[in-house]
Amino acid sequence: MKTWIGRKRIAFLPVHRLNANPPDEPVPADWPGEILRRVLFDPTPPTGADRSLRTYIHTASSGRADLDAVVLPMEVIDQQDVPPNAFKAQFEAQLQQQGFDAAALVMLGGIGAGTAESLGGFWARFVMAEGLGIWAMELIHCLASVDDLYTFGGNMGGFEEMAGSLGSHSSAFTKSLMGWLDTTAIVRHTNHKAAVTYNLHAVGLVQPPPTGRVAAVKIGSQVPFLMVEARLTNDQFDAKIPSQGVIVYRVQTSNPHGTAQNQTAPLQLLTKTALTVGKTFTSGNLKVKVVKALPDGFSITVDDSLKAVGFVTSYEAERADPDEPPGANNPLLQTIEIDSKPGFLFTASGGPNYGATIKKAQDTHRKIEITYTATGLQSGKIISVKLK
Repeated sequence: MKTWIGRKRIAFLPVHRLNANPPDEPVPADWPGEILRRVLFDPTPPTGADRSLRTYIHTASSGRADLDAVVLPMEVIDQQDVPPNAFKAQFEAQLQQQGFDAAALVMLGGIGAGTAESLGGFWARFVMAEGLGIWAMELIHCLASVDDLYTFGGNMGGFEEMAGSLGSHSSAFTKSLMGWLDTTAIVRHTNHKAAVTYNLHAVGLVQPPPTGRVAAVKIGSQVPFLMVEARLTNDQFDAKIPSQGVIVYRVQTSNPHGTAQNQTAPLQLLTKTALTVGKTFTSGNLKVKVVKALPDGFSITVDDSLKAVGFVTSYEAERADPDEPPGANNPLLQTIEIDSKPGFLFTASGGPNYGATIKKAQDTHRKIEITYTATGLQSGKIISVKLK
């Protein structure tokens, strides 16, 4: 699998179609200069910020990827549909011998032409009318071997370059596929007993994150799993994101290129608007809360401990083998039935005897809260039993 690490040499081949229908835009007086402007330094109104291809790749990769651009002499072709590898037989071997890693046809037709020969292929195609996002996406297909992430209803949009093609930063998940973000910068949430605090360093900032920060939190070990990351309008590229805050999305592919599997969107955004301070995302027993803003992102808590709250209706506790002494092979089995909504019957093994707490709850007509890790639908290990 190709990764776009280091400086890649790219040939840009201007292609003019004779007799195109509808007609192409007129050939610019200095077409090579226009291409190099788009690639090397492209100040964009009204701020004048540089949204050139090279600056984007260097910034989005935190300096891990770069490009060297060479514009070839214009080719003229009398052909309506020009595939990205139309000049493969004529130029590819020669270009590879000269040290080029990829080539792109640059044309003058209408928007929608952007495409690539294949993942990891040599040839891409786009038109002058298309923006930075399309130019970057097609070359990433070639040089970083990452697939389109908008397929089958993928909705990451502006939060993901390989979905929205707006010239914004990719997600932490995708940057890790490209080799632009170390997997060690993504922490896996493993504490299922209580809420855990994580300080998120916004994905659009220079990576890896500083001490005490993480680029993202991964919840779950197998596909599908959730990713949580911070996004800020911190530069001229993530100025394009839909909103600032914390986003949660589900990864639904195990393919190393990000390719969709089982006709399911590779990435699915679960927070259509990024979460701001005080906002919460919940899914089942999972709760992600944005606690406070940081200079470089946000502090969040992730809590996926299981809890049940209600009035105690019955309680029993007995050793697995009443005739044998307590021990690891003879745990205390506790059955707690509470009147919750809906009713809840829970059997747990091991741990202290919660009989005194439960008796007090019954005597004082208090509710209890059971926090536990599940080993089945209605069984597991009790973490705590508290009076409410």
